[in-house]
Amino acid sequence: PYLKIPGNDNGQNKSKRPYWRYSISKNKKGETKFQRKLCYPDRPSYLQRSDWLRHSFITSPQQVLSDLFLPLDYPNSVGKEYMSYQLCDSLQGLCSYLRGVVSTSAVLTAAGVGQADANAMGAAMTWALRDGLGMVGGLLFSYAASSLFDGYVKEWKLFADVINDIGLTLDMMAPYFSPHILYVTSIATVCKIMCGISAGATKGSITQHFCKRGNMADLNAKEGTQETLVSLIGMMMGITLANYFQKLEEKEIKQATFSISASTLSWAIFTILTLLHVWINYIGVRLLHLTTLNSQRTFEAIAPMIAMATSTCNGDNDWVASALFSIPSPGDLSESLFASTCFMLFPRYSRGLVLGARLSDITRYMTLEEMQEQLQINNKYVLFMDGKCVYVALLVSTNEQDQLEAYIHARIVQEVLKKQNLDNKSALSVARKQMSILKS
Repeated sequence: PYLKIPGNDNGQNKSKRPYWRYSISKNKKGETKFQRKLCYPDRPSYLQRSDWLRHSFITSPQQVLSDLFLPLDYPNSVGKEYMSYQLCDSLQGLCSYLRGVVSTSAVLTAAGVGQADANAMGAAMTWALRDGLGMVGGLLFSYAASSLFDGYVKEWKLFADVINDIGLTLDMMAPYFSPHILYVTSIATVCKIMCGISAGATKGSITQHFCKRGNMADLNAKEGTQETLVSLIGMMMGITLANYFQKLEEKEIKQATFSISASTLSWAIFTILTLLHVWINYIGVRLLHLTTLNSQRTFEAIAPMIAMATSTCNGDNDWVASALFSIPSPGDLSESLFASTCFMLFPRYSRGLVLGARLSDITRYMTLEEMQEQLQINNKYVLFMDGKCVYVALLVSTNEQDQLEAYIHARIVQEVLKKQNLDNKSALSVARKQMSILKS
C-alpha cells in the first residue's frame, strides 16, 4: 500500500533528501483514498517539523542551502552547464543592481532633488511622461521583434543585457542634459523596457533547455530564490556605496580642493561594473549549448553534408551515408553570435539566402507555370534566384520538417552555383537530383 519516491531496490531511501510517501486506503464507506506525506529520513520521531528544520540547519547547513537554492536532485535533474550559467547570471545581476543605485542617484539629481527651486509637480509630470513614452516604445519593439525570440535565444539574451547597459548609461548622463532630461530619460526607459521584454521572452527557453525531468516549476522557483539572494546582497552593497558617496559629497562641500569628486568616482565604478557586466554576460551566453536549431546553427550543422553533396554530382549515392553521419548534434555546436545576429538582421547580405520569401517577390522572377512545376516536385516550397541570392517561398501548410528540407535544398543550390559554372536553371536541376538522392 505504500510507495516511496525516490528509493532503492530494497525500498529504503538512503539519501538525506526528503521524499514523498504515497498510500492508498479505503474508508468505512468503501471509498478509495489516495494520500501522500512528506517524509524526512534524518528526522527523529520526537522532533516536530519546525524543530527538525532548526536541527537540520545546525547539523547539515550545506544540505539546507542546497534544498533552498538548487533544484531537486541536482545535478542529475538539470543540464551540465546549469551551475556555470547561474553563477554568471547571478554575478551580472549583482553588477546591474549596483549600477542601478549609482544611475538612480544621477537621475534624481537631474530631476532636481536637493535643489531649493525644484518643482515637485514638474518632476512628477516628467516621470509620468517618461514612463508613458517608454511603454509606447516597448509596444513597438515587441511588435517588430516578437517573431525572432524563439529562434535566436542566445542573441536576444545578450541583446537584453547590452541594451540595459545603454539605458543605465543614459541615466548616468541625464544630469548633463538638464534642459532635455525628458528625452534622455525616455530613451533610457525604452531601453530598459526592451531589456525586460527580451529577457522575459528568452528566460522560458533557457529554463526549458536546463529542464531534464519535467521540473520546470522547480527550476523557476529556485531561480527566484537565487535572484532574491542576489538582490539582498546587492541591497547591502548598494546602501554601503550610497553612504560612501554621501560622505564624499559632504567632504567636497567642506573642502573645495578635495582630490577625487563623487561624480568622478561614480563614473569610474559605473564604467568598471558595466564592462564586467558585458563580459560576464558574454561568457554566460557562450556557455549555453542549446539543443534546438536556428538558421546559424543549421548552417554550421549541415555544412559538411552540403560539401559532400556538391562535390560529387554524377548521380552516385555513395556519399549519402557518410554525409548524414557527418551532421553533429545541436548541443555540440558553438556558433558565432556575431554571424548569427547578422543573419537574423540581414539574411540577404550575410548568407545570400532568404527563407520565407513573399509571394510578391516570386511573381517578379517566375511565371505561374514555373511555380506550378516546382510545387509538383517540391510539394511545399518554391526556389528562385536573384543574382547570387537564393529565395525560398513556403506554403502556409509547411511544418518544421518541410522548412528544414527547403533550407537544405537552397544551400545545395548555393554551393552548386559557387563550385560549378552553371546558369540558374542548370543549378536548380543539379540540386534537385542531389536532393532526391539525399531523401531516398
